[in-house]
Amino acid sequence: MKLGIIGKPQCGKTTVFNAAAGQHEAVGDYSQASHRAIIKVPDERVDRLAELAQPDKMTYAEIEFLDAPGFTGEGKKGSELKVTNDLRDVDALIMVIDAFSPDADPEKYIQNLYDEMMLADQVVVENNLANKTKKMTLTGDKTIQTELDLLQKCLDLLEDDKALLHLESNDVEARFLRNYQFLSHKPILIMLNIAEEDLPKQNEIYNQYKHVIEPGKRELATLCGKLQMDLATLPPEEQQAFFEDMGVTSSAMDKVIHKSYALLGLISFLTTGKPDVRAWTITKGTIAHRAAGAIHTDIERGFIRAEVTPFDDYVAYKTPAALKAAGKTRLEGKDYIVQDGDVILFRFNV
Repeated sequence: MKLGIIGKPQCGKTTVFNAAAGQHEAVGDYSQASHRAIIKVPDERVDRLAELAQPDKMTYAEIEFLDAPGFTGEGKKGSELKVTNDLRDVDALIMVIDAFSPDADPEKYIQNLYDEMMLADQVVVENNLANKTKKMTLTGDKTIQTELDLLQKCLDLLEDDKALLHLESNDVEARFLRNYQFLSHKPILIMLNIAEEDLPKQNEIYNQYKHVIEPGKRELATLCGKLQMDLATLPPEEQQAFFEDMGVTSSAMDKVIHKSYALLGLISFLTTGKPDVRAWTITKGTIAHRAAGAIHTDIERGFIRAEVTPFDDYVAYKTPAALKAAGKTRLEGKDYIVQDGDVILFRFNV
């Protein structure tokens, strides 16, 4: 999973990046450089399975963070955003919003950032409309019409000051949209960066802005970026003590992981054995046949059956033999919908 962190200068964007990704990039310097980091997603299920299997290695799911340069324009009145292919390539965006300054106006900042993204998307839409219209005129290729119709729908929305997040599309149009990677179409986690003195009322602040939430499209979270960045440098046991003292329920990393998985509808299944214990990230609702492809296309192509055991049963019975004797492992076909925490052994033949 790739997450892009965006925001205006001085909103605490790089501070949140440092806190979530355990990095030490300079903050408050108006840098136009991008920062990257890859973190392992902590998963106690991998740890427990490794205790049983004693594998040669353990492989956790990963999240790649991209801390993009700050948005410095004022909405449509002068966008200076340098939109990069890297930012368009992310799966979701984390929009860091200044909610700590005395004169902070989070709703205004959210709209400004959407205006920036919508303007960038409109440039892409208009250029492609012109190019593909010209191509259809020259070649007579009518297959382009579906894409042209979609681009016109996008333009109509953008000219009406509406983000592409609200675009309704069919399966064919959705494939085209994935190719374009429009910024205002991406799922967004709005992260309100609050002051340390506001921690006791963070639930109140969350409730004040929770109307921005749209399931599967926009999520909301609050955190104190500076405090979280400072705590991220401490050993885990000291972090927990400070969390309790400050009334903080989770680390920035945990909050981003939890909210991002929920926003994108992601779950993990597990594989275990002597070579490797591993967590595999898939979309909720993925069938066994497709989940096998997350490991290797050969397994998907030659899929026969999946041996499936719920995680809790696996650690309770400890060995494959005990699980089978108790009837806790079952054989599933290609259309089985994989559940979060399933421990799976795929049978295949190629």
